[in-house]
Amino acid sequence: MKPSSLTPAHPPHPVALATFLVFGLAQAATAADDALLAAAPAGQHTLQAVTVTATMTEQEARTAPASVTVVTEEELAQRNAANLLDAVRGTPGVTFQGRQVGGRKTLALRGMEGKHTLTLIDGRRISASDDVIGHSDYQYGWLPMAAVERVEIIRGPLSALYGSEALGGVINLITKKPKDRWMASISLSGATGLDSDTAADALRTSVYAAGPLGEQFNLAINAEKSYQGSTVLPEDRAQSEIEGNRTRSLGLTASWQPVAGHEVEFGVQDGLEKRDSDDINRTPTYYHNRYELDRTQKHASWNADWGNGWRSQLRAYRSDISIRNFRNNGVAATRPQDMRDSVVDGHASTRWGSHQITVGGEWRKEELVNAGLKNGQDEATHKALFVQDEFALGQNLMATLGLRGDHHEIFGSEVSPRAYLVWEASPNLVVKGGYGHAFKAPTLKQISPNYVGAEGPHSFLGNGNIQPETSNAFELGANWQAAPQLALRATVFHTEVKQLITYRLLQKIGPRSIYQYDNVDAARIQGLEAGFTWDITPRLQWNNDATWLHTRDKTTGQQLNDRPRVAWNSTLVWQVQQWRTQLGAETTGKQQSASGKLPTYTLWNASVGRAWKLGGERQLHLSTGIQNLGNVRMQEESPNFGWAEQGRRFFVNARMDF
Repeated sequence: MKPSSLTPAHPPHPVALATFLVFGLAQAATAADDALLAAAPAGQHTLQAVTVTATMTEQEARTAPASVTVVTEEELAQRNAANLLDAVRGTPGVTFQGRQVGGRKTLALRGMEGKHTLTLIDGRRISASDDVIGHSDYQYGWLPMAAVERVEIIRGPLSALYGSEALGGVINLITKKPKDRWMASISLSGATGLDSDTAADALRTSVYAAGPLGEQFNLAINAEKSYQGSTVLPEDRAQSEIEGNRTRSLGLTASWQPVAGHEVEFGVQDGLEKRDSDDINRTPTYYHNRYELDRTQKHASWNADWGNGWRSQLRAYRSDISIRNFRNNGVAATRPQDMRDSVVDGHASTRWGSHQITVGGEWRKEELVNAGLKNGQDEATHKALFVQDEFALGQNLMATLGLRGDHHEIFGSEVSPRAYLVWEASPNLVVKGGYGHAFKAPTLKQISPNYVGAEGPHSFLGNGNIQPETSNAFELGANWQAAPQLALRATVFHTEVKQLITYRLLQKIGPRSIYQYDNVDAARIQGLEAGFTWDITPRLQWNNDATWLHTRDKTTGQQLNDRPRVAWNSTLVWQVQQWRTQLGAETTGKQQSASGKLPTYTLWNASVGRAWKLGGERQLHLSTGIQNLGNVRMQEESPNFGWAEQGRRFFVNARMDF
């Protein structure tokens, strides 16, 4: 850490602080365990995480046919998660890539870019923006975390089930569901920068309520409002290093059970986000920059259990996002843009002997409104059919085979097969691995031959002959409970990517460069995910997960940009009765960017939380902590970083459940 990043009080170095806390916690935990172990309930155990994303049916994440990480509601609170990026940071295989504007970043799974990760809300896809709108990260704020029960992260291709965009994996936000009685929670969260030059204040309040309306109806409501100030650029305080934002969202879901085993559901989630920053253009002229993002998803679904093992789901939904930009001092705003996905899909599953068969289909209409398109708009229709078979090859060996055929109105068809094996070698050892093919359809800008994007100093032209990006991926992993106190896990993966869509320079006219979208790249990404969970004492747990990446651009032979060679996340958790104390470190290794080499850096975080029972069903949850203990500033580490992180911040979360 550079001296300039220290506050005047010169707090202790994070490594020294971590060492002190580790030994202090270990000694305190040992003493506390001796006193508390006898009071622990007999047979106490941790519930296994479940996933519905890997196969569209609920099963344990440990034995699911995929590499799965599940982030729970309590973990979201402990991380002070304001959006999806906060929710998944620190999980295996997740790294960040800069968007070069306002401190923005997108996530990458196993070295695949953010545009190669499909984001879902209860299995419904959203209108992803980061491959359509330059410098954007707008796909991470569709749903407030107050409405989320858990986040399921599937690493590896899943186009066999979900079609386009799932080259790197799938992230599914699972919302809370009504129970047989009314439940509600009210949350308040605040954060303040301990150094006003590196971190901004934030405030977030949210409400969630759900329950029955009579014997056949249920209702769920969520609402949230938040504020985060912009962070100034210390080198020029008239500019912002990280843009600020104000959000408000409201969601409503109503369900009806006309007969046993059948449920009809209607819902809408609506949100408005305003982002503000101060910037300077090439003239140079200082100006205030404001973006307004209006997001809406509406859905209707029918879920049915027909008996005799037959289950089905039929849905219709639409996702809309509208982007508007406003600038002052005579600086031209970016073009208005509107994106819409309208989807009708369905699937049915049944037991047939030892086989669990799932068949389904999807119809999707993708629309884009942008002045660079012919007549200012374009659209494309996607159609798909898929089948999946889960069956036993022996007492402890399960196979999953899947095949999906997609047809795109403009570029044509793509077939996505998948094969996966899960071997429960013993009650303590699970070995699994498989192969998957995935693809990403070109965006309407990329594939429209008449598209001309001419904002800023560059022009981008569409290409009617462009082909989808594709990948073929293999993985093999194991999860071993080596001892009652020690769990080990590791997965090796190898991905071949073809027809990567980028742009090539056609010509330069004065200061303007003219590019055309094209398939020009192929890449190889391979690596290892490894980690362990060690119960140092019954109350003190240490979790570690690391990802090693080896990447190569097969055209140039060089390492791919913006992929750290190592990413390591380490968390020490001490839990005594209702108290949970946590110390974490997120290390991102060296990497290459288009601007130059980027060094290794580590972000340290610490938090403590507790839950109190207040009588009846009422519970109070409090958590507090400090993020970025070392006050690391990316631009001080290297000016080549294309994103920024908030400096040292103190936060408090309070949630009342009743």
